[in-house]
Amino acid sequence: MLKSELKAFYAINKRELLKFTRQKSRLITDLSRPVIWLLFVGYGISTLVKLKHGSYIDFIFPGILVMTVLFRSIFSAISIIWDRQFGVLKEILVSPVSRKTFVYAKITSGSIISTVQGLIILIFAPFFGIDLTVSTFLLTLAALFLISASITAFGILIASRMTSFEGFNSIINLIVQPMFFVSGALYPIKKFPLFLKILAYINPITYSVDLLKYIFFYNKAKSIFVPEISISISLIFLALFLIIMILSANYFFEKEEN
Repeated sequence: MLKSELKAFYAINKRELLKFTRQKSRLITDLSRPVIWLLFVGYGISTLVKLKHGSYIDFIFPGILVMTVLFRSIFSAISIIWDRQFGVLKEILVSPVSRKTFVYAKITSGSIISTVQGLIILIFAPFFGIDLTVSTFLLTLAALFLISASITAFGILIASRMTSFEGFNSIINLIVQPMFFVSGALYPIKKFPLFLKILAYINPITYSVDLLKYIFFYNKAKSIFVPEISISISLIFLALFLIIMILSANYFFEKEEN
């Protein structure tokens, strides 16, 4: 039984990774978004905003890195709708393989793809004046995978209740854009009005951005880059969010009709 579950887990991951490697245009599109934000938004606003320590590019780089994995992770779940419409999901649901295995495989493959894309952007960090040591790289790798897994599970939860691409895209755009803009990725949360601060502190992207800020700028104790949330709270929040999303996705897939 366990052997068959592992085979199914491997097969689903392999299928998703093969689809990713064969769709080079999607990779280029996904990577162009953070590059455009860094080059045009970052450098554009840096001409207006002068910081006491570092540059505005330094400040937004962790947020842009999170944005890279955010959009890739959330949209990796769209493959579930594709599978549902073309009958692949039906074959999986009627097979003896556990539905939890399907959910775990989708989360793993989506997290791997998102993390790889985040690492591609991370390679360019030195070109933007950001120090990239071996320890920083390894910590960022671990953080990106945790963030990717959390957001992928969130996307799968939404996709589990959707039957059309249009509906999924509408819901995602309605949710993802506000999540990013109130995360502190582009400006400090401490300058937010109260109602936006409340939204920021229940937003998993906020904790994702602050986690990366700690990794990149923990040695800049007196700068604007100091995270507003402690690293322990960020890790606990993201871990709890991931667990809740996995349990919720498993619950809804267990209720999925064959």
